[in-house]
Amino acid sequence: MKTLSANLALWPLLAGMLTLSTQAGAEVSKEDLTYIGVNWTQLEFERILGHRKGTAYAGTLVLGTYITDYVKTEFRAGLGVSDDEINSSTRTDAFGQQEYISIGVEDYYSWYMGAQYPATDYMTVFAQFGFTHMIGKVEYPDPDQPRRLPDDLTDSSFSMSYILGADIRIYGDFWGTLEYGRLHRDSITDIRTNQMSAGIKYEF
Repeated sequence: MKTLSANLALWPLLAGMLTLSTQAGAEVSKEDLTYIGVNWTQLEFERILGHRKGTAYAGTLVLGTYITDYVKTEFRAGLGVSDDEINSSTRTDAFGQQEYISIGVEDYYSWYMGAQYPATDYMTVFAQFGFTHMIGKVEYPDPDQPRRLPDDLTDSSFSMSYILGADIRIYGDFWGTLEYGRLHRDSITDIRTNQMSAGIKYEF
């Protein structure tokens, strides 16, 4: 329910930003422009120990450039700022409590290249594909607790990654960004980490 509530909370923001995009005007070239931005990112973990899910949050720094009006490339660096607790077993201890673990992300680094379409002067939609190096973390409150997951959450730190999103002009060279995609997928543990972000960027 926590993840669903966080997802639903972003839809009014999306609707408000799309309202600002109004009618199309003459296109303004972005070729050779650089941009820097910051995102608040929700990380959704799926298929942990089979069917369990978790949610954590991170701050993401974005630095990119427009190769043409329709192609861009960027680098991202993220730092985890919160963790989540999940049940790690259906068994209970001597006090009737279930085992639980704390999961999250230490940091991640991504490189993307993708296509974008300037729908109007005020809104651009895009799709980006690339690679991510992610270091997760797992903490056990009980030192004698069975280690059911790797200490870094996943066996492989590298994975293919993608993002779908939209940029909406706020004022001048400042743009709001809304995104959804996959940050990481581990082929050994089968843990999938999805990403949903809202942020702001400046073009120069």
